[in-house]
Amino acid sequence: MGKSPCKTGKPEIRYYFDIKAFIPLAFEYTGCGGNKNNFKSEGECRNFRVGYDYVVCAAGSKELNTVKDCVPNATCINGGLINHCCDKKITKDFEADWNPKCPKGTKVHEENRGGIPITVVGKTCKSKFCPAGAKCVEGTYFATCCK
Repeated sequence: MGKSPCKTGKPEIRYYFDIKAFIPLAFEYTGCGGNKNNFKSEGECRNFRVGYDYVVCAAGSKELNTVKDCVPNATCINGGLINHCCDKKITKDFEADWNPKCPKGTKVHEENRGGIPITVVGKTCKSKFCPAGAKCVEGTYFATCCK
């Protein structure tokens, strides 16, 4: 993902599509190298990935069962034509990371994208995606920036 800095490169925040989580995640691109899974915006990353809206269980976890009703430790995810029974704890933790809470006295850092506030989420704090003055906070599946 462009980990080696180059003389002409300027570090910037880019996005890659995380196949396991099935979402775009932020990372610091240092200007050289990388691959085609490297986008200038979250929207560009979303638009490039065919099947982005395909329903899967959170964090790439497997379905618990495929019967009509989900087992007690599962949550039902509406998949349009069929429903999916996914692990309740994994789904809850995944959603908590996707809608993060910051330590007392700080707020989740959001970036304005076309008038819409967007929470920037990365895989881990090692991705160095937080702006200056923001603190990276690790969750179970993702990291976010707090100011």
